[in-house]
Amino acid sequence: MKTMKPFMRRTTFATLAVALAWPLAVLAIDQGEQNGIAYATGGVGQDESAAMRGMAKDYSLRVLAAAKSGEYVADVKVAISDAQGKQVLALDTQGPYLLARLPPGRYRVDAEYGQARQTRQVQVPSSGQADVSFYF
Repeated sequence: MKTMKPFMRRTTFATLAVALAWPLAVLAIDQGEQNGIAYATGGVGQDESAAMRGMAKDYSLRVLAAAKSGEYVADVKVAISDAQGKQVLALDTQGPYLLARLPPGRYRVDAEYGQARQTRQVQVPSSGQADVSFYF
């Protein structure tokens, strides 16, 4: 059985490491936490969109924003308030998807895109996921 020379092993390992890290570097998904609520936003392009859909299972709320023509939109101002009216999350989306890890309960989701404003009421379940869509 032949073995690789040390230089070839290092080069192969380095090439593999770069190849595996490359997709993560290219994706511009914004992840963070606000008021104890974890979120992710993005989904521009097929790779990011697929990544966001794959991540969705780990979040209790999925928000989608699109134009009435069906094209996805970004830079939507989203504010989420709990049943007592306390704002728990507010941000500008980095793509058509916003995922939020909210505790079960009733929420108001306000979205603004350009001059258009819309509001949705949503019940986040104790298991599974709630979906909200905005069409501007």
